[in-house]
Amino acid sequence: MFADIKLKMDNPDVHRIISYASFDGSPEGVAKIVREYQANPCLQFYAWVDCDVVLGICGYEIHSDKIEIHLISVDEHARNRGIGGAMITALQEKYHKNIEAETDDDAVMFYRKRGFETREFTHEKRGKRHSCLLKIV
Repeated sequence: MFADIKLKMDNPDVHRIISYASFDGSPEGVAKIVREYQANPCLQFYAWVDCDVVLGICGYEIHSDKIEIHLISVDEHARNRGIGGAMITALQEKYHKNIEAETDDDAVMFYRKRGFETREFTHEKRGKRHSCLLKIV
């Protein structure tokens, strides 16, 4: 089930899964992300939860014309079970808007497999990146 856990982000398992998707996966870096999400009402934080266990997380922002994914990650013990794709589908069904994300070489295939159009570009600080767009039909 895709559920809002923004008020429950202090869970150590959630922190671990956030660390997989963040540029700074250190405890301090993850704590900063948690503070940003909890302080900003524009940022949403949902998780894929099964039997009260968080298996994946998705942090995103709702815009008038799109959903912008900032973080998406699945627990390392729950990967290759379709959870990441299920979270994308849940976003599509919940909002009926285009979905955008920015990623690196390691995750671009995840987006391509789900029908996202991708465009490579060079980020000033992060180097080679991919802009990903899933258009709602």
